[in-house]
Amino acid sequence: MIRHRLQLIVIVGTAVFLLVMAVGLGILLDRGQRGAMATAEASLERASQAVENALNRQLLQVHGALASLSTLFAAAKASPQTPEIAGELLRGVNFQTLAYNDLMLVNAEGRVIAAARTRSLGRTLPFGAREFGAGTAALIGPVRNRVTGEWSLYISRRVPEWKGVTPVAEVPLAGLMGVLGEAGIDPRMQIQLERPDGQLIAALPHDELHTGEVPPSALGGRMPDGRVFLVPDGAEGPQLAVVRASLYDDVRVILTANRRAMLDDWHRDRDRLTFATGAAALLLVAFAAALLFALRQRERADAERARAAAVLRNAIEAMSDGFVMWDEQDRLVTCNQRYRDIYPIVAPFMLPGIRYEELIRKGVEVGQFPDAGPDAEAFVAGMVAWHRSGTGTDERRLPDGRWILVRERHTADGGIVGIRTDVTMLKTALAELAEANVRANEAAQEAQRQNAALTERESRIRFLAHHDDLTRLPNRVLFRERAEAALHGAKEQGVRMALLYLDLDRFKDVNDTLGHPIGDALLRAAADRLLGCVGDSDRIARLGGDEFAVISLAPAASAEAQILSGRIIETLSAPYSILGHSIAISVSVGIALADGMGTDADALLKQADLALYEAKAQGRGTYRIFAPEMDEHLRARLEMEADLRQALAAGQFELAYQPIFQLAQARLSGFEALLRWTHPRRGTVCPGLFIPLAEETGLIVEIGAWVLRRACEDIAGQPGELKVAINISPVQLAFGGIVETVGEVLRATGLDPGRLELEITETTLFADNQRNLDVLRRLRLLGVRIVLDDFGTGYSSLSHLRLFPLDKIKIDRSFVQEMPHRADSAAIVDALAALALRLGMTTTAEGIETAEQLDVVRRAGCTEGQGYYLGRPRPLQQALAEAGAAAGPLA
Repeated sequence: MIRHRLQLIVIVGTAVFLLVMAVGLGILLDRGQRGAMATAEASLERASQAVENALNRQLLQVHGALASLSTLFAAAKASPQTPEIAGELLRGVNFQTLAYNDLMLVNAEGRVIAAARTRSLGRTLPFGAREFGAGTAALIGPVRNRVTGEWSLYISRRVPEWKGVTPVAEVPLAGLMGVLGEAGIDPRMQIQLERPDGQLIAALPHDELHTGEVPPSALGGRMPDGRVFLVPDGAEGPQLAVVRASLYDDVRVILTANRRAMLDDWHRDRDRLTFATGAAALLLVAFAAALLFALRQRERADAERARAAAVLRNAIEAMSDGFVMWDEQDRLVTCNQRYRDIYPIVAPFMLPGIRYEELIRKGVEVGQFPDAGPDAEAFVAGMVAWHRSGTGTDERRLPDGRWILVRERHTADGGIVGIRTDVTMLKTALAELAEANVRANEAAQEAQRQNAALTERESRIRFLAHHDDLTRLPNRVLFRERAEAALHGAKEQGVRMALLYLDLDRFKDVNDTLGHPIGDALLRAAADRLLGCVGDSDRIARLGGDEFAVISLAPAASAEAQILSGRIIETLSAPYSILGHSIAISVSVGIALADGMGTDADALLKQADLALYEAKAQGRGTYRIFAPEMDEHLRARLEMEADLRQALAAGQFELAYQPIFQLAQARLSGFEALLRWTHPRRGTVCPGLFIPLAEETGLIVEIGAWVLRRACEDIAGQPGELKVAINISPVQLAFGGIVETVGEVLRATGLDPGRLELEITETTLFADNQRNLDVLRRLRLLGVRIVLDDFGTGYSSLSHLRLFPLDKIKIDRSFVQEMPHRADSAAIVDALAALALRLGMTTTAEGIETAEQLDVVRRAGCTEGQGYYLGRPRPLQQALAEAGAAAGPLA
């Protein structure tokens, strides 16, 4: 408690000292600032008076020179009308002063008829005699000298008897301000000469921009009382200013100084004082902290001693053995509870200070030592003697049958420390030794099992380094090694090698629609079937994803490879039953034949990959053998890609419009905009060729934006409520910023959003449903209509009609064209039309090519129709004209 009180006193005392220092510092700073401000104001007032006196002296010199001219002319019996004599007299006046630059005689029109400087003779001043006013003297300016380009003041003094001729002195402002600047003012001050209306006559430093003008910071209109005042909104912060009058009432002397600059000395003194006070405060705090630290250390030392004693007591009590300590006179010092528990009969006598011999004697009396025998004194003497020797161990039996190991040692001060350990369990150790050996043997056997498991794990790691974990087939690394070995051994075996490159067609759709677990199970099943076709796992590999490779060795390599490829395609294309799903998937195969000319495995893989690409281009589910022209086909594809990149800038794209009719009203409802490409060398390029290429390269984003803008511009210029439908690629939906593009186009073209329909396919919805759902909802917020194209093909799902914001579904042409002669197709279309009606959607039947097809889709309840029977894709104006003629068959 005392230490805590001392700490509180130190803390409070330090806080009081710091508070006093802070208050004192504040008072000193306030007084210092007031004094510095008063000094600055006094300095500014003195400087303004000095500048005013210097200005008045200059003006008096000029005025005196002008006043002496009439007397000088009278004494010389000359008149202003004699220019030669007048000029000599003017030059005779003392020009050693810097107060003026030239003396001139000016007539009523402002022309100089005589001058001290001949260059001024005949010059016309920018003002006339009328501007001298009716007074005796006048001050005009500032005026720029047309000869020298300098700013000057012109001071005149009327001489009545000279009949319209006025003596004028030209005072250069640069020289005048130089004289004023030498009046001993502080360099931090600025000088301005202003008129009462604020016009700036001159400034030091010179202000070319505002000379002769009324600057925003003009102070000439203030009372010229010579007292300092504050200008809070100066260009460089608050300014101190003073205004004084001169000999001429319309000339005011103004001195200004930046307030902060004038207080620079005080700021330095303030910083030094603050630093010194802060340093003193830090020293005080450091001293207080050191004092507190010393008090805390002392408190910790006391606590450590108490804690050490408590730890010692706790350690003794926590011992599993009994502990006892006797002093040098054999009196009990301390013992733990375990010691009392070992000797429960004599425990009540174990009080500090009891002698060892007395405690043993009482134990014998109460039966604590069953081995005492009839001679109790001899037993006590033996126990005491052994105890005082303090160098041995002994085992003793307790009345309850337990055995205690007794160990005693002498301490440095002559006392004795004793340890009592229950060793009853040791007596049964020999009996338990056999059991321990059994357990040891079992542990050894477990170690052997773990070593075997480790060996198996290492073997698995080596296996996975060269095999695919999913299908257990060799991976690309091992397959390449085996392909190289097969290439080198084929000649020795008298066979040729063929390499087959396999790819499961549209495997990504399975992953996207049914999930990756189903896709993995399908890959395992396909690998098992492939192994069944080949019969040798050493010749098969999974290269990655849904790609496999097979090595074929035969004398007739080409024929054998084709037979094997056909068998693989047939076997792997059979339907699969995977986790309750029936999946039908095809496989494409590319074949590369080793030509024996040093072909390596990498080259064969590349050739087989090109052949696989060709097989997929031919419709999938087939095989192709590599031929050199496939390289040319690839180069042709690259050339088409290069042409496609230039097509948009070259204006090679155009739109064709196919009409869409409302079947119930037999009227035109809109058009579908279809992209066409006319290349200057290739001619008309099929959309089925360049659209997939544009999607692969990402060019579809830029091309799609052009289609959207052009179609909206075309349809916006048409009267009525005609709609335009535009196909949107999955690439545009995923990466093209379609929402922003549509919004920008609608704003630019002014098209009603309800007249724009964006068509998407179901495959667009497979990947990343949530992201696509968000994009479609944002498009719907713009007011455009969302149409699901080609519904009924691929992996159609009714959940798409529920989850996605759709306005219309387009029934695929395959159903429409089969309706007249297939009842199942007609039933599907009937059901889709009824379902769309219940969901508030419209339906468009695609591919109507005959009157019979038109009749059945109308009876099925389809809302709209589209097809060659109703109109082919044409340029817009031609499509409009043909649509009017096509309305007849509809009616």
